[in-house]
Amino acid sequence: MKTPAFFLAVLAAFPALAGALIPDGVARDIAAHGARAVVARLSASGDYDRVMDRVDKGDARWIALVPKLAPGADAGLAEELPIALAFALPNNPGAVLSVLEGKDGFAVEDVCSAPFIEGTVKSIPAYVKRAKAALARVADPNLAKVKAACVAQLEKVIVPWR
Repeated sequence: MKTPAFFLAVLAAFPALAGALIPDGVARDIAAHGARAVVARLSASGDYDRVMDRVDKGDARWIALVPKLAPGADAGLAEELPIALAFALPNNPGAVLSVLEGKDGFAVEDVCSAPFIEGTVKSIPAYVKRAKAALARVADPNLAKVKAACVAQLEKVIVPWR
């Protein structure tokens, strides 16, 4: 049986596990211990799913962490990252666009192609319509190129559904 001292040591090493799961705590843990260790602990505790839920909902602070988590995710967990970003796209398109492309970003094709597992989205055409409407509201000129690429990718998704 593990001693309480062991658990206290784990909580001291990973403050985000000690109480509320907060983006700043997870970011600090990644900086201090590396993405692989943090993702392993989040996964073991069930908190990885909680993080993905927050990304899905479009929380910008959690979306910004996705590229930092990616290097620590194995194949199965890594597959969830672009899907979570795709779910977030209609909810917070600016935040999602900001983590696409670039040095540590995700490819537009991986997120804006509606990469959902069958049955997780009721209607792909309705999703595409909501995502395009949300993208239309993004006015940041720094995101214009990635926004156009995302819209173009979404256009390719809906063609088979017409």
